[in-house]
Amino acid sequence: MPFYDLRCNKCDKEYNIMASMADKAARKIPCPDCGSTSLETVYKSAPFFIKGGQSSAQAECPNSHTCGASCPHLRGA
Repeated sequence: MPFYDLRCNKCDKEYNIMASMADKAARKIPCPDCGSTSLETVYKSAPFFIKGGQSSAQAECPNSHTCGASCPHLRGA
């Protein structure tokens, strides 16, 4: 199951929560603090786009120093 950065619209607290994609889509994830299911996704960074070939991706990938050859951006995924 993936982790999501979410903010509760009722109590305004932010959480990193592990939940199924189905529960997130159906808005079934409760706030750990107040129990509300009115949560919105919090985006911690700007979207990441790759232009060009593999060498361009290596230079632009923010994780290339840790993921190396297994980086999905380098494989064109």
